[in-house]
Amino acid sequence: MDSITQGLLGAVTFAVIKEKDIGKKALLIGAFAGTIPDLDVLLASLFNDIAFLTVHRSVSHSIIFAILLSFILGEIFHRSNKKKHARWGWNFAFFLSIMTHSLLDWCTTYGTKLLSPFSGHLFSLNNIHVFQPTYTLILLIGVIAVLVQHRSKAKRKTILNYTLGVSTVFIFWTLISKGIAVNNFVGQLKNQNIKYKKLIVSPSPLNSILWHGIAKSEKGYYIGSYSLLDQREKIEFYFEESHNTVIPKIKKNRLVKYYLDYTQGFPLIKRDDKGNIKIYAIKYGPINYSGKPEFVYPLCLNEDDLTDEKIKIDYSGKQRGPVKNYKKLFKRIKGV
Repeated sequence: MDSITQGLLGAVTFAVIKEKDIGKKALLIGAFAGTIPDLDVLLASLFNDIAFLTVHRSVSHSIIFAILLSFILGEIFHRSNKKKHARWGWNFAFFLSIMTHSLLDWCTTYGTKLLSPFSGHLFSLNNIHVFQPTYTLILLIGVIAVLVQHRSKAKRKTILNYTLGVSTVFIFWTLISKGIAVNNFVGQLKNQNIKYKKLIVSPSPLNSILWHGIAKSEKGYYIGSYSLLDQREKIEFYFEESHNTVIPKIKKNRLVKYYLDYTQGFPLIKRDDKGNIKIYAIKYGPINYSGKPEFVYPLCLNEDDLTDEKIKIDYSGKQRGPVKNYKKLFKRIKGV
């Protein structure tokens, strides 16, 4: 999730526990704590783009990190405030603001290594897009309302509780919306006699109505979209062939293995006659919302030259990201 949203969530969760003790500055401390896990981006310069995929959202987003850091920061702030308030309150407030960052990232498609460093598994619920303005707005309104409320601590507490409650309800709504989408994708795949091994359903940007469905088969992927407002009786699936048979050979390179792990079992592999390969992490869904699927940012390599220097992510499609097609996105959300 974006840092602004994470900071707002950290501010609200921290202030729910500590606003009564230290006032509105709890929002500032919480906002800082809520963005700490993403400070792992400061390590990006020490790795190449591919290797950094294994670093981001790993240890700094883990449960053990949240526990340890909450004890450290709790102790520091407990002592700096002359032990006026209970130590456990500081510890719990920091744990909430740090851990909810990781839990929110768990809801996205990127994936979060909650059990790092003991496990490199990427946990992802795929129920909320990293660009979700409704959720951000709920938190922002709550924080502003607390800031402008000068007289009553009780009212500020109520606002914080409502903000946390409504934002949590919204998260549950995205899970319900995704469940409806999953049910429709499964039903349509069955009705169209499409055989598949695994299905991933991912959110589209700026909303919780339109979903991408990607069904993995032996030879490739069936890709379609579904809106809860759909006026279409049938989901149109487009087939994309994937040369997954080359995986055992190319994953011998550590960078390729890192990228394949990042795709979470959904790599779209395109190969030409010269052995040039492009691997797309299609778990996010295509950047367009109708017609033949389009993907960006592939890992590029040649199967006959697996030296690290020849393996790179192609960012030439930077100007063609999913939000660039926002007019078509909103049209598709409406079910057209």
